[in-house]
Amino acid sequence: MKRYDLSKIMKKAWALFTNARAKYPTFADALRKSWKTAKWEKSIAEKCKAIEEEEKVHEEKAREKREQAAISSVLFRAQIEADRIRREAEAKAERMKAEIAARKEGISYNEYQDR
Repeated sequence: MKRYDLSKIMKKAWALFTNARAKYPTFADALRKSWKTAKWEKSIAEKCKAIEEEEKVHEEKAREKREQAAISSVLFRAQIEADRIRREAEAKAERMKAEIAARKEGISYNEYQDR
């Protein structure tokens, strides 16, 4: 498995040697610089890849958190609605009990409430 693009490294070394003779008087110096640059570029690429994966993990966690919040919100709303329905049913049952008691006494519900 190739780890580096050797052709690219050699081309870069040759370009450095021909274009920057003052800085790289020998081809060996240009080749050393080219290898150093290739290794640096590879390390940067690996670091970028690691950062991208970390961002993906972070985004996945954030998405999961949003989904859990949405589920919790739906459950909370359902619980509130269920409590409201239960309270209404209890109030209706109490009214029905009061109406039955008023009928037993032979008076209207309003008269029963006034007592």
